[in-house]
Amino acid sequence: MKRWLLKRSKIDTSVMAKELGVKETVACILANRGLGERQCARNFIYGTMEDLRDPFLMKDMALGVKLITQGIKEKKKIAVYGDYDVDGVMSTTILYRAILRCGGDAVYYVPHRQKEGYGLNLKAVEELAKDGVEVLFTCDNGISALEETKRAKELGMTVVILDHHEPGFLEVNGEKEDIIPFADAVIDPKQKGCNYVFPMLCAGGIAYKFAIKLLQAFEIKDEELEKEFLCFGAIATVCDIVDLKDENRILVRHGLKEIQRATNIGLQALMEETGIGDKQITEYHFGFVIGPCINATGRLESGEKAVALFCETNQAKAKEIAKTLVELNGERKSLTAQATERGMERIEREHLLNEKVLVLYDEDTHESIAGIVAGRIKERYYRPVVLITNGEDGAKGSGRSIEGYNLFEALFQCKELFTRFGGHAMAAGLSLPKENIPILRKMLNDTCQLTEAQLTPALRLEKQLLFSEIDLKLAKEIKALAPFGKENPSPLFASKNISVDKMDLIGKNKDILRMTLSEGISGIRLAGISFDGYGDMLNLLKELYPQEECDKMMCGGQIAPKIDFVYCIEINTYKGRSSVQLMIKDFRLSK
Repeated sequence: MKRWLLKRSKIDTSVMAKELGVKETVACILANRGLGERQCARNFIYGTMEDLRDPFLMKDMALGVKLITQGIKEKKKIAVYGDYDVDGVMSTTILYRAILRCGGDAVYYVPHRQKEGYGLNLKAVEELAKDGVEVLFTCDNGISALEETKRAKELGMTVVILDHHEPGFLEVNGEKEDIIPFADAVIDPKQKGCNYVFPMLCAGGIAYKFAIKLLQAFEIKDEELEKEFLCFGAIATVCDIVDLKDENRILVRHGLKEIQRATNIGLQALMEETGIGDKQITEYHFGFVIGPCINATGRLESGEKAVALFCETNQAKAKEIAKTLVELNGERKSLTAQATERGMERIEREHLLNEKVLVLYDEDTHESIAGIVAGRIKERYYRPVVLITNGEDGAKGSGRSIEGYNLFEALFQCKELFTRFGGHAMAAGLSLPKENIPILRKMLNDTCQLTEAQLTPALRLEKQLLFSEIDLKLAKEIKALAPFGKENPSPLFASKNISVDKMDLIGKNKDILRMTLSEGISGIRLAGISFDGYGDMLNLLKELYPQEECDKMMCGGQIAPKIDFVYCIEINTYKGRSSVQLMIKDFRLSK
């Protein structure tokens, strides 16, 4: 069972709807997202690329552009040092290609996930210096690289850091003071010395802004390249799961428009290889099709292969690399499925659901997918999960949390058990001696304060609707609020006392519920579909009727009791005709 929670707002949504020229339901959605002020709401709906702020408002952005410009003009060798996830790959690609376009001598470096780990490392810095690198330009990392930056400076390098992570800090007289690397320029909107209004950009978004200013410094106007950079920045923004509002929303909205006519050979090859080349690309394809293929290279091989794809100019070579990325992602999916199944079997076998925090050890899980598997198990059981496996240098783990449980703070209380750990409230990584795993499991559970209510997933509803309020115009206005994601979730609604006039099973495995729903008050009928509700509906009916009656109802029959539904409102287009369709997310018997 899930909890249904109705969002509340003090905004007069009827007035707001009139001012914005939208339906009140849409005004309610905007108000629930903290967009009650008219101009904020208008910018959210209609924001354009011209609404992006001047990058030079960000601390050290102008200085960073100046230093890279000097490096290019002085023919210095520049190394763009990135990361192996999507954000790191895309920001590396943007900056490397921008420097090349401006005539620079550049190389890129993406650390190996298993052998080197995240961020700058001393060995890599020294190797780059030996290779003649004079300018070290980090992206999606660097803000915590104190020793590595110091070493780069000792070796005579100019160091420019471009990052979006939180810097380390010290508490001085009860106040937090950032610990910033002694680089020549540090571009990170999350540092306290930066007054940039919107600090929630990912590295790809910041890199896009940097690249545009760098091109301008050389008086280069290359619309095609700028659009490619926009697509890369948009993909990074979705895949890094940053807040999809303000500038992030603008980047993704316009990046989605441009990707339909993308000119980047590598991106085209990847879209074709994944079978989405002829589809209307949405944020879903960024996050669940393109992104995983990029991530797979960093997990199972090297992230440099993904950067190479987006820098490739030969179609045949691009197709070959794209095929490799897709194959690696297939391997990653298989490994993930096997590891998830092993974890769930162990939980059931050992009755671990008596524990509020699941700490699992599985030496057969590839360390690079531990976080994904922990996330899958978390979704299945709605518990914080820490999955630990054997790494190249000892036991390594990744954790994923639920709302109401700050995983980083919980691990901080056990810090003496770790050789290394870090993260934030919802996700963390750690290394520890194997013998400390049982101790960690006990300490996390002994200190866990989660209540039974908090261990029940919640659906947050925008509004309770009558069917008479739902029409194609509303569906189109809701669609205009996309792209959906963090801080702008796909809106959920509820309707009570609904009749199911007809229900049948469709799909290859006959496990998708298709329903005709009607509201007694208005008599209005709407189509509903559920991709994962078959088992729940069958169990609900079994509590009320014999098996034979249940079978009839599930296969073309009518359901007698009234049901409450939670759903998204979508548009179904068939043979050129569009109609409203309710995507069912949950249901229960009406009281």
